[in-house]
Parts: sequence; structure tokens; C-alpha cells
Amino acid sequence: MPYRLLTIAFVTLSLLAACANNPFNRNPATTPPEPATREAPPPQQMASAPERARLHTDLGSGYYERGQMDIAINELDTAVKLDPNYAPAYNIYGLIYAVLGENGKAEQNFQRALQLAPNNPDIHHNWGWYLCQHKREREALVQFETAVSDPLYRTPEIALVNAGRCAQAIGDTRAAEGYFRRALAGQPNNVLASYGLAQIAYKEARYDEARAAMRRVMAANNPSPEALRLGMCVERKLGDRQSEASYTSQLKNRYPDAPETRAIAEACE
Repeated sequence: MPYRLLTIAFVTLSLLAACANNPFNRNPATTPPEPATREAPPPQQMASAPERARLHTDLGSGYYERGQMDIAINELDTAVKLDPNYAPAYNIYGLIYAVLGENGKAEQNFQRALQLAPNNPDIHHNWGWYLCQHKREREALVQFETAVSDPLYRTPEIALVNAGRCAQAIGDTRAAEGYFRRALAGQPNNVLASYGLAQIAYKEARYDEARAAMRRVMAANNPSPEALRLGMCVERKLGDRQSEASYTSQLKNRYPDAPETRAIAEACE
């Protein structure tokens, strides 16, 4: 995805909400609403206007995920002509305009979506993501909490991880740690939450805890160079040269040109 949630020692992952198979290669920062499971839609000429609006919004969401923003906007334009009060369309508009850097339009559409569907957790999550991107972290945390408070929200772990990153951005380490632990409680194999905890533990010189968290991170199919360097530094601090060498070898083999690989010989902060 072309948008990053935070820059604090994370390689983002960005967007979509919830999660790619390998979160270190794809940004799960935002979550287009998933289409509801249902029978095959009726032919266009027989479908009601609201149903057709949903279909065009689903198409717009798919084009957004593929980075085809112009086509996505065209689909959403059709959706809102069919049903001017279809909140999910405005939610996707907000994501698209945020990625395009048209912040005024992004905010206008998120606000319209919330006006139409004030209890929709996907919209609250995506609005929170936008706020965190624009240095409005405290407001963002409120939106993430609103999203996860909905017991029917399908991807609370994404909102919790993004809340943890947002808390890290303002130096609220204890809140960040709490969010990451909540994400792991609901999804024990959440690599991003484990990585967040590993970062925090490392910075606080709790190296054994950092090692344990990094072991969960390494269960990912393709850990990022940032993650591999953190693991290397953890083992260097613990004095385990064999484990350190394992991380170093993976950096060299997987990411020979990465800044983290070129910095192998440098001191770990």
C-alpha cells in the first residue's frame, strides 16, 4: 500500500484492516468493509438501488486495494448516485482521498460516513487511522477504542495494533504495551503485536522478554529487515553469538541491499 501508519521502527505493513498473509510485506492499517456473505447478487437490472450501490462500493473497495484509485472513485461515484446515504461508500472515499493526499476531501467523507452510520466500527477504525497519520493521536485512540468496543467488529486486533503504534508515536509506552497485549489476547499469532512488544521490551532493556516476543515474530513467513535487525540486536545484548549470527545471515541472504544489512557492524542502540 502507498501509505504508512507510523515510522517508529516499523516497516509498515499500511492497509488492508486487517491483514495480509504476511503483515511485514503489507500494511494493514485500514480496513475496507468486507462484503457480507450472501447468495449471488441479482442481475443489475433487477437489483434495488441500495443493492446496486453496495455492489459498486464493493467494486470500488477492490480497486482501492489494488491501487487503481481512479477506477475506484468512478465506482463510488456510481454508488452514491444510486444511494446518496450509503455510508460504506463514503468510508472508502475517505481512504482513497487520504492516500491521494487530498485531506479536505478525506475528512469530509469520513465525517459523512460517521454521520450516516455512527456505530460502524470499520468507519471508526479508518477515521482513527487517518487521525493518527495526521498527528492527532489522542483523537485517534478514541476512535480505535470505539471500534473495538463493538462486539461484532470482525478485526479488533488490527485496531488494537494500530492503537499501539499510535500510542508509541506520542511516547505513551504503557498504553502501547497494553494495546499490543490486548491484540495478542485475541489473536496469539499476531506478528505485529509481538513485534511491538519486542520493541518496547528491547528499549527498556528487558532482553529476555524481547527475545520471547521475537520468537513469535520469526514465525512469520518473511520477517522484515527491521525485525531481523531487532532480533540481531536482542541476541547481541544477551551475548548469544550463535543466535546473533543467525539473524545476521538472514539479513544478508534475504535483504542484501537493505540499510539494516549495511548497518550490521554498527552498534545497537
